Amino acid sequence: MIDAPTIGDATESARLAKQYFGLFQKGDTVGMLDLLHPEVEWVLKSTRPGEILRGKHGVEVFLDEIAGKFYDLVTEVYRPLDHEHVIVEGRLRWTDDERVLRDDPVIWALVFRDGL
Repeated sequence: MIDAPTIGDATESARLAKQYFGLFQKGDTVGMLDLLHPEVEWVLKSTRPGEILRGKHGVEVFLDEIAGKFYDLVTEVYRPLDHEHVIVEGRLRWTDDERVLRDDPVIWALVFRDGL
């Protein structure tokens, strides 16, 4: 069970999540990759359901492959659980392989370690 966060804990996980999504929204792939933990794991749900990207290189290859398909990433609610865990609710607007514009609600579960 995860303990209720203190204000400092909650602020840190939310701050890191906002920094990460801010870089993504600006298209700063290099900055975003720098912020990722070396052992990052992304579990894809919309674009390639069930696929798991491992490591910064896996994320970088994926981002290169999908460049131009994403129109908008909106974060709406940050729910920090502690200094390492935060839930983020938002929307992802993108074009699928059939060139259909998608507008998907998304929930991201983020875990930070070592300040990344």
